[in-house]
Amino acid sequence: MIRVRVPSFAKINWMLEVLGTRPDGYHEVRTVLQTIDLTDVLDVERTEGEIEVFCAHPEVPEGEANLVFRAAHLLRRAKGVKAGARIRIEKRIPVAAGLGGGSSNAAIALLALARLWGVALEVGEQLELGCALGSDVPFFLLGGTALGIGRGDEVYPLPEVRADLLVLANPGFLIPTAWAYRQLTKRGIVGNISVCSRVWHRAVREGEPPSLSEIVGRNVFEEIVRERYPELARGLDRMRESGAVAVGLSGSGPTIFGVFESEDPAIRAEVAFATLGWWRARTRTVSRRQYWERLSAALSNEASRP
Repeated sequence: MIRVRVPSFAKINWMLEVLGTRPDGYHEVRTVLQTIDLTDVLDVERTEGEIEVFCAHPEVPEGEANLVFRAAHLLRRAKGVKAGARIRIEKRIPVAAGLGGGSSNAAIALLALARLWGVALEVGEQLELGCALGSDVPFFLLGGTALGIGRGDEVYPLPEVRADLLVLANPGFLIPTAWAYRQLTKRGIVGNISVCSRVWHRAVREGEPPSLSEIVGRNVFEEIVRERYPELARGLDRMRESGAVAVGLSGSGPTIFGVFESEDPAIRAEVAFATLGWWRARTRTVSRRQYWERLSAALSNEASRP
């Protein structure tokens, strides 16, 4: 059988604004997403049987609730494929953490299966399938720094934001996304599109990314989660006190991130969160070019098994 092992990257949100509720019931968002060098690994093998998805992580769902399973079936139906697949997900990205791990896995599954099943998948088809799977999936078919609008599923490349020293921290509890959006609705959503539009219009015009101080920390959910989860509020403050030049909440949380300019304050942050018992990781941004170089290398490196 033929198989590939492909990295599945996490993301953070540099900024996230919610403008209101759409006629379809979803929320209209403006967000700037960024791939980072924290990955799961998908081991994907072509078979002649059914679709099988395995993951040892206890919080990763099985069957139809698993986005990789749904992605495989969606692609097989769309292209009339008869072959099957055995997919093993090696989880390194925290689950339900605002880092897009499940969505990334689904996007990578589409690319890997298209390769192994020998089906052509144009960019437009990729994005259409991604949209059908979830709002964050199309971003992982682009990578780098990108603007997400609509439900977040309409994505456009932006000038690359680079941060070579990022510290991620997660307190280990979940913040339901649906709950976070309900809180916005109850409060009456106040859009701040002028900030996102002004900052990124200038960046696109000039061909240079904005400063981190202009974009990081502009997450509409931060005030809500600070009020509801004091531990997370303390974590955001601790990241700043450790010397981060910019601190943000990814998605609706609970993962937070800090951008550092040197090793010493980054180490202080890691030690501080280790003392608190939080999950933490040091990473960096991954540009669109780096993203596709690594994916292309993995997808072309097929291994045969007897």
